Amino acid sequence: MQDELLLEEELQYEEVYPTVNGEGIGQFCRRMFIKILLIWGILLLFSFEYYLLEEKQILTHPVEAFVHRTNLTVQFLMVGVTAELPPAASFSELKPLVIRAGRLMGISSDQGILDARITDEGRVLNWTAPDRKDRQHTITGLIRKDGSVSLDIETTYWGPEAKIKDRSRELYLLASRFGKVTSTRLQVEGIAPYQSTGSLEKWVQQWRLRDLEVTRTGSAVRLRGVTSDLAQGKKQEVPFSLSFVPAGGSRGRLILSVGS
Repeated sequence: MQDELLLEEELQYEEVYPTVNGEGIGQFCRRMFIKILLIWGILLLFSFEYYLLEEKQILTHPVEAFVHRTNLTVQFLMVGVTAELPPAASFSELKPLVIRAGRLMGISSDQGILDARITDEGRVLNWTAPDRKDRQHTITGLIRKDGSVSLDIETTYWGPEAKIKDRSRELYLLASRFGKVTSTRLQVEGIAPYQSTGSLEKWVQQWRLRDLEVTRTGSAVRLRGVTSDLAQGKKQEVPFSLSFVPAGGSRGRLILSVGS
């Protein structure tokens, strides 16, 4: 009887104070070490990404980096993409592609104006319509006289919430679904601070410029040139124009257009 009581007390003691063997401690330490490494790695990744975004502007779109550097308050953004299409001989073959592109952008088929015309360049099918978010889109299908076919998508955004990198990537991926993208373009407009003693050339002097042209009309300034620093991949040179018109005080309207 006494032995049974002692055994029962030992079992109760183990339930309240379980024994941790050497293997259990090792597994616990290893698990905690892995968790600490993961947390440290995530924090390091976020810190490095913040450094790239804020200091080097590497992960942002190059035009976004320019907006950040010049403290531009964006009011308008236009993004356009052109892609090659398979051969087509008539409007009836071109229309389904134009309509499909519009629907992928959130446009209802009963919205906007669909216009077909024959020009010196060829057959042009143009659809201009807003989407559900009241953003304006223009989708143009073109059958050239030489037989080549292209699809051009242009969209405009109003207000500071327009994200240049997101919108450019969205439109590029959409156009890629129809064919090879041959050109991209964008234009950003807004209000930027400007010191009368400063020079507009200083805003672009750190770019790898080629054929820079400066035109002054009174207090307004316009720059034209070619640089690879405004291309998303920074591998090919793209033409750009930058204009600034003072609007009183130390601020003015800035327009940057980039095309490739």
